[in-house]
Amino acid sequence: MLLANLLLAAVTYLSPVHFEVSLAGNFGEPRPNHFHGGIDIKTQQEEGKAVYSIGDGFVSRVSVDVGGMGNAVYVQHPEGYTSVYAHLQRFAPQLEAIVRKWQYRHQTTDLDIKLDATDFPVAQGQLIALSGDTGASMGPHLHLEIHQTDNWNMLDPLDFLPELLEDSIAPKAHSLMAYPIQGEGSFCGEGHQQKFDFMGFSIADSLTAWGKVGFGLYAEDFMQGSYNKYGVRNTVMLVDGKEVFRSEVDDIPVECNKMVNVWGDYDYFVKNQQWFLRSYLLPGCKLPFIKTDDSKGVVDFCEQRDYMITYVLSDFFGNSSRYSFVVAAKPDSIPIVQPDDSLVLKTDGDNSCKTEGLEVYVPSGALLDEAKVNPVALRAGRKKLSNNYLLANKSIPLCKKAKIRVKLAGEVEDEQKLFIAARKRDKKNELDPDQDRILFVDAGLKDGWVEGEISDLGDLFSVDYDDVPPVIKPVNPREWANEPLLVFDVKDEKSGVKTFMGFLDDDFIVFDHVKKSSKVLCDLRNTPVAPTGKERQLRLLARDHKGNESVFDTTINY
Repeated sequence: MLLANLLLAAVTYLSPVHFEVSLAGNFGEPRPNHFHGGIDIKTQQEEGKAVYSIGDGFVSRVSVDVGGMGNAVYVQHPEGYTSVYAHLQRFAPQLEAIVRKWQYRHQTTDLDIKLDATDFPVAQGQLIALSGDTGASMGPHLHLEIHQTDNWNMLDPLDFLPELLEDSIAPKAHSLMAYPIQGEGSFCGEGHQQKFDFMGFSIADSLTAWGKVGFGLYAEDFMQGSYNKYGVRNTVMLVDGKEVFRSEVDDIPVECNKMVNVWGDYDYFVKNQQWFLRSYLLPGCKLPFIKTDDSKGVVDFCEQRDYMITYVLSDFFGNSSRYSFVVAAKPDSIPIVQPDDSLVLKTDGDNSCKTEGLEVYVPSGALLDEAKVNPVALRAGRKKLSNNYLLANKSIPLCKKAKIRVKLAGEVEDEQKLFIAARKRDKKNELDPDQDRILFVDAGLKDGWVEGEISDLGDLFSVDYDDVPPVIKPVNPREWANEPLLVFDVKDEKSGVKTFMGFLDDDFIVFDHVKKSSKVLCDLRNTPVAPTGKERQLRLLARDHKGNESVFDTTINY
């Protein structure tokens, strides 16, 4: 670690923007199913701000509409790191030319291409793109990540750009959650989790415990000049002055991304939109930046006395705050865990669960924590291809996909059009069986069963059928005569649009996504097709995930 710190100290990178930096998000913030892998630099609520390479290197990868990143540029640096710039409006002209050439050669809009060191070398401070709002962005900003190139670990960009901004505000703790270990502890006479709010730097409630109890903290960091809230970089928990837990969120292996759901209280977050991060380890949490004592951070209130619990929170800039409270350990009965009829899926080893017409196989390593399921069939309406199936009463995201098999009810004209529809839960973890919005799960028919792979055991599943092609509608076609900016709305209500392609007199032309919409556009002036002033044949083709295809033909003067 010392050698790594010395090497890092020798690396000098510069800001990717030429204006005063304020952050909309910091590294390691807990999000559902992932940590925030970089920093979000505000761009004054505007797009089109110049984005520069933070160091020497070469563009090693460029992607368009991949994994929520929108337009993204990857710069590999000789020091062993790769910087990533995402949600871009557009690329620098020379890089844009490489992208367009690839799109026309492969007749596609979306891409994810690797480049050699000689394809596009860059110098520190060289323009590589303009900032934007593409992909899964919630507003104009620049998302900057830094990865260790050899293993792709996510690293805190502030470690590489310590002079990027200033901050003098310490993190703040809002609430404490007590988690009595089932069958082994109680807190305030109860065996279930309980929340207590901080008043100033302590808790006013009288707290008692007996046996084994874990704790979790809802805390946030702040910076002057901004209303945004950030994740806390460093958290230490002390019991009677002895450290039992420490987290320093500065280096996250990408394969550990979903462990945020088990370090944090995922169930509570889904219902309340607040992250309580545990100060103890569940078996599925193997985040390397967390260190605990031999008890995994669980406190054993086994002596009849007062225990002093202290939290120390600090940010990247060294601002710190300290919170302390007393828990009185008093002998008390430990609530007995009441058994129920649920099937318990274990974290180690393969699991399966079945009910009539449904089979689910969960591979070893897919679950971060034990999960209780109770598969039930909800009768569907007439002419449905299966019942609706529910496994659990809450969202249970998986680290690995599980195999699902649903029995097909009835006959279909074309078995290639079958798929599994997954209906997602809302922000309150509630489910509407009649909602129209579905998640497409690719599936095939085998021996009367429709088989696919799923990522969340808490969805509502059913067999569906899609033989309806996408709908293509021109947008303001009367304006095309004045300006060669072609816009179409392309939608598919079932399996979703998979690809689209445009042609002008049989020559392929690139249509780009219109951000945050189902529209696509092509500015003919940015295509290799030269204007003739004559009538031309324009065609847009769209295909959904089940192979249904629509073609829109028209003529334009260009």
